[in-house]
Amino acid sequence: MRQSNSFMNNAGYYRQPTIAGDVIVFVCEDDLWSVPVGGGVARRLTAGVGECSTPRLSPDGRWLAFVGREEGSPEVYVMPAEGGDATLLTHLAGETCAVTGWTPDSASILFVSDARAPFLRHTEGFAISRDGGSPRSLGLGHMLSLDMARDGATLIGRNNIDPARWKRYRGGTAGELWVDATGKGAFSKLISVDGNAVSPMWIGRRAYFLSDHEGVGNLYSCAPDGSDLRRHTDHDDYYVRFPSSDGRRIVYSAGAQLYVYDAAADKTARLEISAPSTNTQTARRFVDAAPTLEHFAPHPDGRALALIARGQPFTMPLWEEAVIHHGLGSRVRYRHASWLHDGLRFVAVTDEGGTEHLQIFWADDSQPPAPASDVDLGRITELAVSPTADVVALANHRHELAIVDLETKQARTIDRSPGMRVSDLSWSPDGRWVAYSYAPHGDQSIVRVAEAASGVIRDVTAPLRFDRAPAWDPDGKYLYFLSTRDFNPVYDALQFDLSFPFAMRPFLVTLRSDIASPFVPKARAFDGSVKVPAPHEYPDSTTDVLSRSRGSSSVESKPAEAAAAPAEAPKPPPIVDIDFEGISGRIIGFPVDEGRYEQIAAAPGRALFTQFPVRGSLGHSFLKDDTHDDGTILAYDFAEQRCASLATCVSEMRLAPDGHTLVYRSGYRLRAINALEPLADGDARPPVPDEVSRRSGWIGLGRVSVLVEPRDEWAQMYYEAWRLQREQFWDEAMSQVDWDVVRDRYATLLPRVRTRGELSDLFWEMQGELGTSHAYEYFGDYRRTPSYRVGLLGADLAYDERSGGYKIVHILRGDSWNRDTDSPLAEPGLRVREGEIIVGVGGHPVDREHPVEALLVNFSGREVALNLLDLEGVRRRIVVKTLRDERALRYREWVETNRKLVHERSGGRVGYVHIPDMGPAGFAEFHRGFLAEFNRGALIVDARYNRGGHVSALLLEKLSRKRVGYDIPRHGVPRPYPDESVAGPMVGIANQFAGSDGDIFSHCFRLYKLGPLVGKRTWGGVIGIWPQHPLVDGTVTTQPEFSFWFTDVGWKVENHGAEPDYDIDIAPHDYRDGKDPQMDKAL
Repeated sequence: MRQSNSFMNNAGYYRQPTIAGDVIVFVCEDDLWSVPVGGGVARRLTAGVGECSTPRLSPDGRWLAFVGREEGSPEVYVMPAEGGDATLLTHLAGETCAVTGWTPDSASILFVSDARAPFLRHTEGFAISRDGGSPRSLGLGHMLSLDMARDGATLIGRNNIDPARWKRYRGGTAGELWVDATGKGAFSKLISVDGNAVSPMWIGRRAYFLSDHEGVGNLYSCAPDGSDLRRHTDHDDYYVRFPSSDGRRIVYSAGAQLYVYDAAADKTARLEISAPSTNTQTARRFVDAAPTLEHFAPHPDGRALALIARGQPFTMPLWEEAVIHHGLGSRVRYRHASWLHDGLRFVAVTDEGGTEHLQIFWADDSQPPAPASDVDLGRITELAVSPTADVVALANHRHELAIVDLETKQARTIDRSPGMRVSDLSWSPDGRWVAYSYAPHGDQSIVRVAEAASGVIRDVTAPLRFDRAPAWDPDGKYLYFLSTRDFNPVYDALQFDLSFPFAMRPFLVTLRSDIASPFVPKARAFDGSVKVPAPHEYPDSTTDVLSRSRGSSSVESKPAEAAAAPAEAPKPPPIVDIDFEGISGRIIGFPVDEGRYEQIAAAPGRALFTQFPVRGSLGHSFLKDDTHDDGTILAYDFAEQRCASLATCVSEMRLAPDGHTLVYRSGYRLRAINALEPLADGDARPPVPDEVSRRSGWIGLGRVSVLVEPRDEWAQMYYEAWRLQREQFWDEAMSQVDWDVVRDRYATLLPRVRTRGELSDLFWEMQGELGTSHAYEYFGDYRRTPSYRVGLLGADLAYDERSGGYKIVHILRGDSWNRDTDSPLAEPGLRVREGEIIVGVGGHPVDREHPVEALLVNFSGREVALNLLDLEGVRRRIVVKTLRDERALRYREWVETNRKLVHERSGGRVGYVHIPDMGPAGFAEFHRGFLAEFNRGALIVDARYNRGGHVSALLLEKLSRKRVGYDIPRHGVPRPYPDESVAGPMVGIANQFAGSDGDIFSHCFRLYKLGPLVGKRTWGGVIGIWPQHPLVDGTVTTQPEFSFWFTDVGWKVENHGAEPDYDIDIAPHDYRDGKDPQMDKAL
């Protein structure tokens, strides 16, 4: 019994096993472990700082190759099989790398990498000597697995490697198995099954592989000609994963456990393995609050904050006194902390107990937290607290607006927004009304007002485009909001087009018909005092407000004499009466320029806005929170009738209910300022001191200590990710998957998880049960490793035996005007030629065991000296600045090579455009090519390797323009009408790596009858995502929310792909011979 308990307590999350002789090596806790074939207590082989993966034992059992990340990028290592020093063999600096096996003589390691590919994660096969040197390309094109027999017979697995991440996948990148059964270099497809067949392996003269064509991933085999298909395992819950073979047996994992299949006996045995460890990555740790700050809310009187960091709630005075941590730590997540009206308590969303509800906390921790709701509130996306009562308004993922009475714990749903979620909740000063943004359609929003007590709803604005972010004037006379209603177009600089980059402006509406515009100047004395009623009837005069705001920009304490004076009883908030008759006709624009405004807030006598510059979209990822801190807080002062900046480098702001304390976020920092400070003259503002102090306004988030208990946090994250799918997945029936069963099935594996990487793997497999595209998991808080990036030269090199150096075989060429996308060797004045030989790097000689890239480690983006032997045999020295990444360079050369080929073979009559994705980069690349090529007699539109996005409709609209005439001048050439319309016929090319919006584009290219489509069936993933719910450690899980339906095939592009008119593949030997049959057919 003790042994059984020991095995259970020391059970790890076992993956990626390999077998040879009487030893199995596998991955657990990001390291490599060795265990006898019969199981038992495992022995750790590695203890590095990076993650190990894809181990493969050599056929002779003496060596172990694997991929490690000890220096940042994934590279190939080799070590003795029994353990010892690991030798770094490659310095490729790619994003994806995996060891697939060995040559039969155990002399060379076979692996795949995307380092020399123009497309991310497009892996090709390589071999490298066990003793080191430069890797050799196999020249067989895309592959993810490879197995070679002693007679040269070769199996290649393409497209896919782990069906468990998208179970029951049947799209264009379902695994394909290719075989060269004779070893002569001619490949054919091994077998076609209606499923995802991956990881082919030779055992004798049979090819074994993993497939899920019968519903669950299991092991199968067939003859080299594809006949005699047999099934060998019978898993019906967890998929078989990561199989590998020693030529007699296959070892694999399923449900984080290891199994051995004996081909001779046709039997499978599960291994009992104990992997005892101190589990260092599960140890508690303390993290900074600043990078994990999710939410902050100023206290009603501005003296403190309630904030959420890493999912945990805290209250803290701005500068003095102690921080108080609330809640139950990492095992529960809290969100949306907001002060209640009395300033003694705050309310937050909690998932304690497994479902989200509201909980009330005492700021001084004098009483235990109390539940404040006992009904299903959905996934709360926004929360606003009444300024006068224990009542909150909330919006949820179901597009609902609800009012919750915190005393009775009862909730009333009073509205539902059809088009988009309810957002921008704002209470009137008297707590009577809630204003919010409501979307009657998916492409419009208006401002609505609901009476909280009765639930009566009235529209404030009429549908036009987008009205949002309502904010109440403190005196109850105006409602401010942001709107895109000016429609002031700007001509495009590259093509004949107009757009609206500065479409938004702040507006206000008068709440009663007898209230005048606040933008009519009032008579003032020379000293600035107002002698007639100001636009707002404040408790104090406008003069008092202005004089009170003459102090420091930060929130200073009052003098001692003032502090000692008796406090005046707070005056009740004004009663807000609204005359809804004709209210949409009382909208008045602020006299400010259009721009990109995000927030609006109302201070006494002022309206505050955050404004952001219009910036390019390249480099932006919608999957990650790309919060910009280049915004400006603008204040419009009604008394002065002008607008000026209060702060710069801003990402968001929060105004305290006192109307004075304004807290804003800048990067990872918070700063408090006086919202009523005097407006600066012009754009000049005094520099802000950098120190944390009341004087500077910077708030010390370093005072907040966030304790993270990884196992507790991982469990919380797991259940939240599961709930997010349940709540957001497009089909309420979860595609007929029993989602509760899925939760419990994978929750049993949680105790085995010891690292953040293992949790990621668990997420992928759990979400993979949906059998749907776009169920992703990204980012998160992983153990940090050193990053010694390799400096890249933008050239292909080969070892030269005669000189002992590395010959420059090819210099990649990109855009000479952009040094980040051109080879450093092509720098003007260097006169480097192909065929010259690099004999030294940075003062060190190169040789077979010390290739150029090995001497460029940690030289990424830096200058380095190269010693060259030129074509005349003369040695010289040059200095170049290396590239940080050469993928953009390789992509540019790939595109221009294709374009040159098309032009040459067509005599210049056919143009060529490639679209790498459907985001900003793809939009830019399309126009770069299209605007130069559309006027040729025909056009090839290449969407191969398109990674998706959201701009396909814009590109299809451009391609759909039909040329019907010409503008013919007296001088010059005729111009087509419409402008930028294609001159002749078009052909599209797509392959299995075109997906998501690339699927949609490819399908619609045919649906719009733009021309025939050549290539392979595309990926087949068209259920869209809108990632808005990061987990506590920054992880983003995506929920397939928007399923796509077409007029011709309905739902059938999902999990199938867009069908080409001409099905043309590129075989492994085509890559070797430099052929592109898809381009040939398109031409």
